[in-house]
Amino acid sequence: MTTPERLRRPRAERRPWTTAEAGMALLLAYLLLLISLAATRLGSSVAEAATAPAPATRLVASTRTVVLASSCVGPRTVPRSYAGDPGVESPQAFGPPVEARTVEAVNGTLIQRLCGGPPEPGAAPRPPDRRLFVALDAVVNGRDPNRAISRASWSAGVDAFITRDAQWTRARVVTRAAPAGTRTYAMVVRPGADPLVRATRLSAPTRSRYLVLPVRRASGGEAALTLRLACGFQPTFPP
Repeated sequence: MTTPERLRRPRAERRPWTTAEAGMALLLAYLLLLISLAATRLGSSVAEAATAPAPATRLVASTRTVVLASSCVGPRTVPRSYAGDPGVESPQAFGPPVEARTVEAVNGTLIQRLCGGPPEPGAAPRPPDRRLFVALDAVVNGRDPNRAISRASWSAGVDAFITRDAQWTRARVVTRAAPAGTRTYAMVVRPGADPLVRATRLSAPTRSRYLVLPVRRASGGEAALTLRLACGFQPTFPP
């Protein structure tokens, strides 16, 4: 059954989405967005974005609302943190380094880590990173980065972040120097428990690449996330 046929079925007759079907739906949304954004501000041409080494399920959302065919977080979704994964260069990073060069591909990597899916072509799908979402939401809305979150709130929050709140077409990838003492978050891996996010400061001056992403606040207005790519989207607070 094709994705359009799947969507036309009455809600009561629909079975849960498989990983492959969800990936197809996201791919369709991604391709439609590439076409619709061809005339808007993008960091590179549509052809470059389409050929960037990004997973097939990556979605680059526009500032308009995009309705996903299936939520990133379902009733049987089991979260998995990227902190402590092989390839993590810092013991307190949020995940492996983000090597993508274009802003579209960096956006796609962040969406994949928040929503789940294959981290690279041909790889097995990865579950979404719940603690990454909670930490980003804490920066944007002034909440506790270690707060407990229900499945319903997690699901709704991730969907809103990806489809409405994050201003993907205004995102930038920048290289900048951060002085010693710059505030940042660290993610501490704990065996058998969710990682712990703690506030810390850079111990030495650091020059690194960042994703600067405007995000709508729940109370109105915007906040700019500054996420260090070498440390897997580690939130940083420039002076």
